[in-house]
Amino acid sequence: MNPKLAHLLVCLYPRPWRERYGAEFEALLQTGGSGLRASANVVWSALSERLFPTSELQMEQSQFQSWCVRAPWAMFGLAPLFLLVGAYFVACLILWSGWKVFLPGTSTPFVPVDGFAVLYFGAGRWLYYLAPILIGWGIGFTAARQRLTAIWPTVGLVLVAWIGGFSRVHASRPAVPGRVGHISMDLALGPSVQGISHGLFRALLIFSLTILPYVILRLQKAHSLSP
Repeated sequence: MNPKLAHLLVCLYPRPWRERYGAEFEALLQTGGSGLRASANVVWSALSERLFPTSELQMEQSQFQSWCVRAPWAMFGLAPLFLLVGAYFVACLILWSGWKVFLPGTSTPFVPVDGFAVLYFGAGRWLYYLAPILIGWGIGFTAARQRLTAIWPTVGLVLVAWIGGFSRVHASRPAVPGRVGHISMDLALGPSVQGISHGLFRALLIFSLTILPYVILRLQKAHSLSP
């Protein structure tokens, strides 16, 4: 196998694994067979190692596991919510700063844009939509790897999906012409049946997308342990 490709594949493994086995494994890849199938097997092995570390490396993660067991309400309830709030804050900051830089004369930032502004506003928009899904995947991967009961991970996924489904961004008009207004966010439950149904649909969609990796990993783990 090409040395550069072998080094790139080894870098896919977690750092503790690379420090212990990386040099030997990279040399083995360079002298072994090449091809798409061999590379795919290494990529799958690296992903499995990140999700389910070998027993020798699990000692280095004992503190994290201890917190997951002793305070699952914090690891799977509060921590994801703080991460989601932080991601939404960054998304709102991108929207506000883009409004100030690219659209200083408009009364709202929700207008057609072009050029670099498309990429700038798009980064905030993708962060707003993808943050609940990525955080939910983190909950699922962590819970599956730690082999915890599904109670607190499910609570965390439901909270993230609910907030992601009903959160709405608002832009208020500037009090003084020529100045940038204010960006705010709230949970738009609202009296409208259509708005509630739209929020419930988004929440169910987010929950379905986030719980799927957890279910797959648990089924895969149960299958590997079955005789």
